[in-house]
Amino acid sequence: MPLASTSDNNPALLALAHRALPLTNTEDTQILSYGQVASTMLVSYDVLLTLSDEVKYIWRTKPWHLTSVLYLGARYLPCITELALLSINLNGVTGLERSRDTCRAWIYVQGVMLQLIVTVVDAVLLIRVRALYYDSKKLIAVLVVLFAVETVGLCIILGNVEPTISVDTHCFVTDVSVLLPVYWITSLAFETLLFSLTLLKFIAAVRAGWGRRPVMKQFVTDGTWAFALIFLTMLVNALLYPLAHTPLAGICFTWLLSVLSIAGSRLLLNPRRMLGDGEASDTVNFELTEFVFAEV
Repeated sequence: MPLASTSDNNPALLALAHRALPLTNTEDTQILSYGQVASTMLVSYDVLLTLSDEVKYIWRTKPWHLTSVLYLGARYLPCITELALLSINLNGVTGLERSRDTCRAWIYVQGVMLQLIVTVVDAVLLIRVRALYYDSKKLIAVLVVLFAVETVGLCIILGNVEPTISVDTHCFVTDVSVLLPVYWITSLAFETLLFSLTLLKFIAAVRAGWGRRPVMKQFVTDGTWAFALIFLTMLVNALLYPLAHTPLAGICFTWLLSVLSIAGSRLLLNPRRMLGDGEASDTVNFELTEFVFAEV
């Protein structure tokens, strides 16, 4: 989780920061800052691409469903976090520094935002699986319990990790507890379970003869690319933080935020667009269509 610095005009605090925090590599901070600019531009571009559909299928939808709220969280919580980090992290290339206490406060803010975003996106994935298995109440109950356990577990892990995080003179993370990879792996395990259930339903649907209908194909296609992107970026984060003890350890963090924003929002927006454009007209009697678009 990368953080950077703003000016601290107190010479005593600056001297204390030099003694308390390890020095940073300017080239590493520049690379990290440029990467954050690129990831922020990517998610901003995606917001602009989908803005008209968002207004049409989210803002103008009445009454609002839970998924409308989840959409806003999945789309804009990562954007807000990235913009906040961008306004701070660009100072990582200027030589400006920040006190230990201020660095620590920003670390905790990042942790809270990260957990909120992961929870929202996992809830989106869970709702999609619920749409597929709406007639299997026991399975859904088990998944809801697992979701609650995962969320609590992630909060506990993050709460134990954050006090151990080491930062440099620009508040960039350079070292973390070995527990942090457990955070990513736990989230990946739950998302892999949900994706596996989606594939199993798709295989059953193909065998039953309705798996090739547009709504089902779009549903599985969206789930596949979203899962692949989230899995890849989380895996890279899980590997980089314990292996790279420089600011470059956090180079993929803002890219993960961008991926979560793009995947989480499109997983909810695309089904609504299909229904609105009439692309699911051949599935009027198909239970998934009726349920998915009522909830999603």
